[in-house]
Amino acid sequence: MADPLDLVREFYRALNRHDIDAVVAFYHPDGVLERVFAGETQVHQGRERIAAWWAHELETRAGALAGGHRIDVRRIAGIETGWGWVRSDWVAGWRSAGDTTDRFAAGHSFFWVDGGLICRHRSVGQPIDGLAARDSSAVPDRAYPSRPVVGVGGVILDRDGRVVLVRRRHEPLAGQWSLPGGMLELGETLEAGTAREMLEETGLVVDLGPVIEVFDRILVDDRGAVRFHFVLVDYLCRPRAGALAGGTDVDEATLADPDDLSSYAVTEKVRAVVARAVALNRGDPW
Repeated sequence: MADPLDLVREFYRALNRHDIDAVVAFYHPDGVLERVFAGETQVHQGRERIAAWWAHELETRAGALAGGHRIDVRRIAGIETGWGWVRSDWVAGWRSAGDTTDRFAAGHSFFWVDGGLICRHRSVGQPIDGLAARDSSAVPDRAYPSRPVVGVGGVILDRDGRVVLVRRRHEPLAGQWSLPGGMLELGETLEAGTAREMLEETGLVVDLGPVIEVFDRILVDDRGAVRFHFVLVDYLCRPRAGALAGGTDVDEATLADPDDLSSYAVTEKVRAVVARAVALNRGDPW
């Protein structure tokens, strides 16, 4: 039986692909939708009725987020009221047919998943002006942390097989070339955090592929005290939209040939992660 959180993740992927058959297949034959579609408050029950409403939604509204996506999910979490209940937090963007105005909303959805199918789906959202900025005030300190800090990174490969490198502005690795990435925020999924960091540091909106590697990085000072302790998760990424430009925490971003990283003086670990990403990409080509 599919994990409810994983099932909801796959539901949103199908929705952003505009795959109506896959979207509808996630619902139970007697499933119920409440307030799922922008501007309407009706309750829809039964897979046939759900299919008709989703078909209308996808035909009359195009995604207005980067790369034509409809929804960017910020968080997917289980709810303690019982197994099978899932909450997602999201930002949505759409443009109605014949309308040149992009509209955005932020909100959350509840899913009751049972037997590998969505039995109930209810959404609550409010209009917003563009994409609301994140509050990063709760991000823990990197230096001398009280516990390991979870970091996320990405090997972004373009259609020509080149990899995105960034030159770090802050410690650790200040002034050195490395892979883009940063710290996971409280309540943020690994995938959402990776996509956010890629956008913030490189200006690129990315689609995430498989996990390349999970490893730790511990750095101590001259007294032997732990100055940095990261648990790092690196994903294979592909650019979906945007323009390459250095952003937060980096001085410069560039495209490099994976076979010619010596001129950038990257670490052996970066070389190894990039090599694994290139191998994975060959197994799932553009």
